[in-house]
Amino acid sequence: MTLTLNWISAKIQVHIRQVGARLRRTGMFSRKVLKWLLVLAVVAGLVGSAAALFLWALDTATRQRFSAPWLIYLLPLAGVAMGFYYRHYGKHVSSGNHVILGNVHADKNPVPFVLAPSIIIATVATHLFGGSAGREGTAVQMGAAIAAGCGRWVATTKKAANLLMFCGISAGFGAVFGTPFAGAVFALEFTGHRLISRKIIPCLLTALAADQVCLAWGITHTPYPVIEFTRSFSTYLPIVWKLLFAAAVIALASRFFIVASHYAAGKMREWFPHEALRAGVGGIVVVALFLMVGTGDYLGLGVLAENKDSLTLPRFFSAEVHAPATAWLWKLVFTVVTLSVGFKGGEVTPLFFIGAALGNALAWFLNAPVDLFAGVGMIAFFAAATKTPWASVIMGIELLGWHVYAPLAVCTLMAWKLSGKNSVYPNRGDL
Repeated sequence: MTLTLNWISAKIQVHIRQVGARLRRTGMFSRKVLKWLLVLAVVAGLVGSAAALFLWALDTATRQRFSAPWLIYLLPLAGVAMGFYYRHYGKHVSSGNHVILGNVHADKNPVPFVLAPSIIIATVATHLFGGSAGREGTAVQMGAAIAAGCGRWVATTKKAANLLMFCGISAGFGAVFGTPFAGAVFALEFTGHRLISRKIIPCLLTALAADQVCLAWGITHTPYPVIEFTRSFSTYLPIVWKLLFAAAVIALASRFFIVASHYAAGKMREWFPHEALRAGVGGIVVVALFLMVGTGDYLGLGVLAENKDSLTLPRFFSAEVHAPATAWLWKLVFTVVTLSVGFKGGEVTPLFFIGAALGNALAWFLNAPVDLFAGVGMIAFFAAATKTPWASVIMGIELLGWHVYAPLAVCTLMAWKLSGKNSVYPNRGDL
């Protein structure tokens, strides 16, 4: 009997110790979760606020250029100044996407915080003087730099530091475009990581919070029309072949953009090794193109209208606007020259402009719905050029509405498949 009681007592003590250990582990887990939530909140607050400042500055710079058209003639001087800065003070951050991907995949030098203010100021200057660039590059680099700065204080492992950087990229992309779900997926596709992983949850939480912080500052995003598309065989089947044809054309155009971008960047580095000279010459070329085409529609983001007849990204959705067949090509040339010589910004909004202009022209050619083809053209061209198909589809749904998901997915995924393996972003083998 005594032995039995002793055995039971020993078992109870073991069970109590096991429960105590489990509770201690749970407590430690809870503290770890709370710590990460606090860190992600800080990252979201900082990146969302930086995105708001950036978008406000970008809007102000664009409107200033409209009110002072002579600023375009100062683009070469702005390029020289930018080139001197990056050569003497910012050489380690001049190729921002290479810096980020090199840190993630090749464990190269850490992403410096100075990347954030440098890319914001350079991008605003690019748009103030008329360079044709976007803003996603700024969003990605700004978010990654801020998150990496926070990571140096709290991350104890390389894995934790990378996760924070993914969250920063998600926050930057989601806040700048107002598409937090796409931002979370884009961060993983951009860095070449699996989408179905535990990283997606903190990335999504950070992007959602950063987007709300940005909106809290009073920032409004580019309005896109909600495209109404009846999901039925009677409306879908007649345009399937038109969507596939459009996807093939968009894939071909995206291949041209990718090849032209890499070729132009390589040749400009070869011909003009000095960054200041390269950007100065590129600025002269952009001014010459502006004088040749006789309009400022292909300068800057292409989102705001200088006058009521200007070709802008939102106007391509209107059935009353028949985009010139060469509008997409002119924007492509302006963008390739601007980015290949060292001006800063990104490719996404110009890709949107090119894709929407091409979609508008194809809609008139194929007798298809203009708003639908402008929308799917915008998203499909982005996916084909950047090789981020799932982020693109999600972004299209966030911007254009759920009704368009079927034609959007068909055109986007087909254009992505037909566009080859190369991307406008750096290849991992080049890091």
